[in-house]
Amino acid sequence: MRVVLRSRFSMTKVFVRTVILLWAVLSHGASSSHAASTYRVVAGDVLMIWVYGDAGLTGTFPVGADGMIGYPILGNVEVATKTTVEIGEAIGMALAEHVPNLSVAVTVKEYAPVFIVGEIQKPGKYEFRPGMITLELFALGGGLRDIATRTDMSGVQLIAAQQEYEDMALQLVGMEIKQARLEAELNDAPFDEKAASNSGRDPSVVQQMLNVEAGIYNLRLAALKSERDNLQTQSRNYAEEIETLTKTGAMRNQQFELLRQDVDAAQELFTKGASTQSAVRDRKRDLLAMNQQLLEFGSFLSRAQQNKNEVERRIQELSSKRHNNAAVELRDIRLDMLRLKRRMAFSGQTMAEIGLAAKRVSAMENMVETEFTLVRLVDGQYQESSINEHAALQSGDVVRVRLVAYRPAERAVKSPRPEEQR
Repeated sequence: MRVVLRSRFSMTKVFVRTVILLWAVLSHGASSSHAASTYRVVAGDVLMIWVYGDAGLTGTFPVGADGMIGYPILGNVEVATKTTVEIGEAIGMALAEHVPNLSVAVTVKEYAPVFIVGEIQKPGKYEFRPGMITLELFALGGGLRDIATRTDMSGVQLIAAQQEYEDMALQLVGMEIKQARLEAELNDAPFDEKAASNSGRDPSVVQQMLNVEAGIYNLRLAALKSERDNLQTQSRNYAEEIETLTKTGAMRNQQFELLRQDVDAAQELFTKGASTQSAVRDRKRDLLAMNQQLLEFGSFLSRAQQNKNEVERRIQELSSKRHNNAAVELRDIRLDMLRLKRRMAFSGQTMAEIGLAAKRVSAMENMVETEFTLVRLVDGQYQESSINEHAALQSGDVVRVRLVAYRPAERAVKSPRPEEQR
């Protein structure tokens, strides 16, 4: 069955349409987050895969025309028609057979674009968002070519402004969660996910953001603990070495003193004629050799002490380095949040002005009807069918916009009467 979008403007009808568009925007914004979590991957998407525990397995992976990605260790992995949660679970289970104790998270970094052609101001390809509908793509394309005489774009502009506002609100939630994580790192406190999740947004999307930031927090904390443990082990080893060298040095000093006494005794015997000069020289030679060993031994002890001091300095720097990095990132994120809040305030004013402008639109005569058709790849073949402005889109879709003459007689036949609707 062919469904056609038609709009004939009068002051009353424009106002009614604006109310309908406002309702559509609000309901679409509420469902877009859910659509992202249930989105099924298609060819042309680019996946971002994080593997906590092995940075070499983290990266971006484009989905080929066959629905596969090339992944380290596992080779070709089929991902088409699966959600990101299903893909993460499948990769995690497969990696567990090769590398234990890994945590895998998957998101769609880039969606395959959607296209709009025909009687549109800016035909071409546009970024796809889960939950996108035809009217949103129509708004991104700038509406009809001749908006001054053919149609009123206030409703379309309102949808675009609302979508931009929703995107900024979601960005702000992500920044607030990151700020909570940085504050926890700065204060050496645990990352409180419950305090960070008080945002009033879609719980499933907020939970995904929390999982990512919690993973970063735990990864950094584990790296800090591992480095501190290694340094403390080195410090203990150097301390044991210093203790051993100190005890050995005391014994060598005693040996040196005994040799010195032997030299004095040999010299006295030589003076009395009871010993030879060569015996005295042998004793002095032994004394000099022991003195040289004591000097070298002192060098070893000094080097061990320096190494221990260096390790202790590095241990003290670990926490300060973590605090400094968190403070710098916290400063930047707070500045970005301030800028984003100002943009959101401006966007809210823009939406209010668009709503007022929609109420002032004059009745326009001799309008044309707008017809949308959808071109989609189905089972390896492109199929084209008629759709309305609320039809849900998939990544890779092509929307064609046509203008046809207004046909009130045909509209009267196809439009149901009030009693039929009941």
